[in-house]
Amino acid sequence: RDAQEKCRRMDRTDRTAHFLICASISCSLRSCKLTADCCGDLSSVLSTNQFLTDLDLTANEVRDTGVQLLCEGLKHQNCKLQRLSLKSCKVSDDGCTDLAAALRTSQSLTELDLSYNHYLRDPGVQLLLTFDFLCVFIHVLYVKWPLSGFITTVPFRQLSHFFAFMSCRLNYCNITHVSCKDLAAVLKTSQRLIELDMGINELQESGVQLLCEALKHPNCRLQRLGLGLCRLTTACCGDLSSALSTSQTLAELNLQDNRLEDSGVQLLCEALKHPNCKLQKIKLRDCHLTAACCGDLSSVLSTSQTLSELNLKHNKLEDSGVQLLCEGLKHPHCKLQKLKLTNCDLTAACCGDLSSVLSTRQTLTELDLRNNKLEDSGMRLLCEVLKHPNCKLQNLSAWIPALDPPNFAPKAKNREPLMCSLVAFY
Repeated sequence: RDAQEKCRRMDRTDRTAHFLICASISCSLRSCKLTADCCGDLSSVLSTNQFLTDLDLTANEVRDTGVQLLCEGLKHQNCKLQRLSLKSCKVSDDGCTDLAAALRTSQSLTELDLSYNHYLRDPGVQLLLTFDFLCVFIHVLYVKWPLSGFITTVPFRQLSHFFAFMSCRLNYCNITHVSCKDLAAVLKTSQRLIELDMGINELQESGVQLLCEALKHPNCRLQRLGLGLCRLTTACCGDLSSALSTSQTLAELNLQDNRLEDSGVQLLCEALKHPNCKLQKIKLRDCHLTAACCGDLSSVLSTSQTLSELNLKHNKLEDSGVQLLCEGLKHPHCKLQKLKLTNCDLTAACCGDLSSVLSTRQTLTELDLRNNKLEDSGMRLLCEVLKHPNCKLQNLSAWIPALDPPNFAPKAKNREPLMCSLVAFY
């Protein structure tokens, strides 16, 4: 960070970079107007400095000629660099040839960020992925080139080393159900992959079905799965339910922005109540839900011994739905800690039920009620219960238009100061 500030003060000249990072472990040179001219010096640093582990060159015109120079340093036996960011550095397929050679040699590099390089195309990516990997992780999060061709020509089943890392994010990579068969094969064999985010890809039901079969495999160790905005419907919920009731490791599931509807969530709830289900967090934001599924969710809350976070934002649950949820929240077996009900068409009518929960529950610590028409009367009920000695709430988020904050931040007589923070938006 200090190097970055110094570099900016010194007119961002290329030659300063070499001297500024000699004693650094981590060096960020983002947007410093560097060019390929400084990369020879940086390469020299990489080949001599055994302490530098993190180098960020984001948003500099390094280009392929600069990458070629950097790779000479990366291949040196003294280089200990673990993370290199070449994000938005105008790297093309030619640069990937040198990077591929460096990755074959490097014993330390575990993370390479090549996102937002608009000149990069399928051939360049294939160069990085088709050899026997010694590196652990190639970061392709939010890449802007289409990967559909690369996925077809380089099947996931051939990339077992590529998936030797612990976290894989493939959001918005034009992946379809066609790739899920090979990805499922990876899930069945990888013992290290614990996080997979496939959000904003058109996987559809057929793709999810293949993934769910892999989740049930005894070798699968996945803990977090992201399927947000993947054009899923009720039809996939049976497979997801089966996977949830079988997997011994899956703890977080993101299904937000999919049209699951009440019938789909009802199927999921059957699995969430299963004693084998280990899920701790589930996101069901904007899944076209209504009060009709809240009875099933309430049953989950009163049964599950693991569920600690439930996100129901942007669903038309209304007061009647929250009333049903509150029955489950008051159950002594309920372990829920965080409940998010932003923009759920709630009014002051549900605040009495919520107040009852807050005065009895020993686990709920976070409640999000933003973008609901609770009005003054509803907020007064909620603020009154914050004084209750049994209330363990630490964060209450609500939209309170035109109210005086001091009137709505009560101090409990028998509670420690700052036990609860009231977050209001005016």
